[in-house]
Amino acid sequence: MTTAQDQMRKMLDQLMGQDRDGGNQHANLRFTDKEVCRPFLLDICINELFINTRADVGECNKIHSLALRSEYEKASAHRDYEFEEEVLQCLQSFIRDNERKIELAKKRLEMQEKNPELEAKAQVVHELGVQIGEKVAKSETLGAEGKVDESLAVLAEVETLKTKKKDAEDDYRNSVPFNAQQQQQLRACEVCGAFLSLYDNDRRLADHFGGKLHMGYVTIRERIKLLEELVEEKAKTRRAKLEERRNRKEASPSRERRRSRSRSRERRRRSRSRDRDPRDRDRRRERVRRSRSKEKETKSTKDSRKHRSRSRERKDRNQDRKRSRSRSKERKRSRSRSKERRQSKS
Repeated sequence: MTTAQDQMRKMLDQLMGQDRDGGNQHANLRFTDKEVCRPFLLDICINELFINTRADVGECNKIHSLALRSEYEKASAHRDYEFEEEVLQCLQSFIRDNERKIELAKKRLEMQEKNPELEAKAQVVHELGVQIGEKVAKSETLGAEGKVDESLAVLAEVETLKTKKKDAEDDYRNSVPFNAQQQQQLRACEVCGAFLSLYDNDRRLADHFGGKLHMGYVTIRERIKLLEELVEEKAKTRRAKLEERRNRKEASPSRERRRSRSRSRERRRRSRSRDRDPRDRDRRRERVRRSRSKEKETKSTKDSRKHRSRSRERKDRNQDRKRSRSRSKERKRSRSRSKERRQSKS
């Protein structure tokens, strides 16, 4: 149940904003976040329309921020966020539930009414009372706005309707049996579903039709019509853009054919490259294998050449040593011979 403190807090939130205490609790929020109430961004949150009425659905569990609403209004001028479709579905669902309740109320009242003739006369009285209540509420609204002449003109119409209603009430009372005249004759309001008595005075009817409950349902129904028109207009705009894009494509078939051909060539090129990839890979591998084998062969050849050259060098050195030894021996022999000769001569 809503307390007086909660009501004062809501009033302060509406007048000064939810950040009135100085702390910006929603600094990191964007109006596109799921925590933000989208009907509030369009100024039609159901939770705020029916506070302290029999249709009160409690406090909204999402964030209401005037700063985010202002941000959305600026951004929606340059981009379509399609919030209208979502809010429209929500409002239509709420009104459908209300219309089901109205139908149930009518069925309950029809079960009490047995005489079709009395029912028709009672319906006339009810319709005249509805017109009087709406006119009185409208007259008060015009007077509050300072439109005195228009308010007086509406009151003149009210007086005419009062005369018609009095005649219809007299006709109805004369047709109702005496034992049924003491019963309260009720009718269901076609807008909000509230029960109205045929014997309600003008002040009671004006209070009802100008009341928060009735005006809330009137506001929702009017907003539904506006949103339906807006959604339909946006849908037409989208269809027109789509049709224009399609016509542009049809007007330039050669360019489209060129694009198609280039795409086909690109696909074929990619397909050929995919087919060539395995062969190229095998070829690369074969080249690498051959190059490695050649490197090995070259290395082995170099090693063998080095080995041969070293063996030749060894042989040459050995031969040189042998030659030098033989020469030295030969010299020794020659010396010894010469000595022997000298000795023999002496």
